[in-house]
Amino acid sequence: MASTVPLKVAIYENPGIKHWSLFIDAEDRDDKTTIQLLGARQKYFCQVSARSDSSISNSLIELCSLCEIDASKIDTVKNIAWDTPVRNEESDYSCQDFVLEILDRLEEKGIILNGRDYQNNKEAVKAKRESWK
Repeated sequence: MASTVPLKVAIYENPGIKHWSLFIDAEDRDDKTTIQLLGARQKYFCQVSARSDSSISNSLIELCSLCEIDASKIDTVKNIAWDTPVRNEESDYSCQDFVLEILDRLEEKGIILNGRDYQNNKEAVKAKRESWK
C-alpha cells in the first residue's frame, strides 16, 4: 500500500443540485472508498462504501483533487464521516454541506494538513456549492 492516498471530491449530475461525495482514491481497489449522503432532502443518511470507485460513475461530471492523506488513516476518515452529524432539520442542508463538514473535521483531527495547496483546492470546491431553490 502506498504511504499516502489522494482525497477528492466527486461531483455528479443530479436533479436539483449536483451530488457530491468524498472519494478516497487508493491504489488498491479494496481501499477505494466513497463517502456520501443518500436519501431525500431533509431525510438524508450517511453511506460509507468500501471498494467503491467514484471515478467510474456514469453520472460523474468532475473529480476535484484536494490533498494526499496518510494511507494508515483511511479507517479514521471513515469513522469521522460516520460521526459527522447529518443536519436534516435544516432545509438548505445537502450532501455538499456534509462533504465540507467532514473536511473541516479532518482538518481539526490533523488528518488533513492545512497547506496552501489544500486550502486553494478546498476553496475551489466550496465555490461550487449550490443552494436549494
